[in-house]
Amino acid sequence: MTYRHDLPPHQPPRRDSLIAALLDVKFERRVTPILVRWLYVLALVVIGFGTLFALLWVWSLASWMGWAMWLAAPIVVGLGLAVLLVIRIICERIISKTQPVPPPAPPPYAPPVQPPHVHRP
Repeated sequence: MTYRHDLPPHQPPRRDSLIAALLDVKFERRVTPILVRWLYVLALVVIGFGTLFALLWVWSLASWMGWAMWLAAPIVVGLGLAVLLVIRIICERIISKTQPVPPPAPPPYAPPVQPPHVHRP
């Protein structure tokens, strides 16, 4: 029977901060993924507020010009999602370009092939 105190302590996964990565003089931490994460969050907030502002603008125009202006609301939301998708793809491309390339796997072992007409004694 094992008791709770017999188990190894659970350690939460370590998250690198931008300050810790910048102060790392041994270059063991990577800065690019942290920066891309922050830039994506910033882009998410800016695009979210921009879409909300555009929807408020559509509401204002609809109250002034008529209900037909509400037909622009799906276009505004779709445009916000499309821009966010493009930003996400750019961020993923930056991350994939800055990842270290793993060494190639060694070829699997295969015994030498003997021609069919040669027989071993």
